[in-house]
Amino acid sequence: PGRVVDVGQEGVAAHRVRSAVLGADREAATFAGFSSTRITWGALLAGGALAGLAGITEVAGSVGQLTPHIAFGYGYAAIIVAFIGRLHPLGMVFASLLLALTYLGGENLQITTGISKSVTAVFQGLLLFFLLGCDVLIRYRIDGGGRVAPA
Repeated sequence: PGRVVDVGQEGVAAHRVRSAVLGADREAATFAGFSSTRITWGALLAGGALAGLAGITEVAGSVGQLTPHIAFGYGYAAIIVAFIGRLHPLGMVFASLLLALTYLGGENLQITTGISKSVTAVFQGLLLFFLLGCDVLIRYRIDGGGRVAPA
């Protein structure tokens, strides 16, 4: 885990990913000696390996033992985690823990009170909606004439 966070922070690997993959300046990265194709493939393979590892732990763990089917909806949860964590590695860890608490709390409420499991999804959707709304209201100001201007 420390290595994954280290790549996201300042360092040679993060500089390579930012300059070659994220398009800060491909020509400058090539001029500096970085191979953008090699870095792109490395980032894709690393992301695929981490996704495969997550899938293995999901399928090998509780599926078939605690639940009869593979869970879905992780992509939606990942979008919320990315927005709450502000695309920062440490922020994403805390955001994923927050979202895990909402999942566990929703399951606990479903068991104890018998409410629908959809309440958890509604809460997460409202969380994303209000977070995006706050971002818009922070970045833009609406004046009295109904015009929108950057803040």
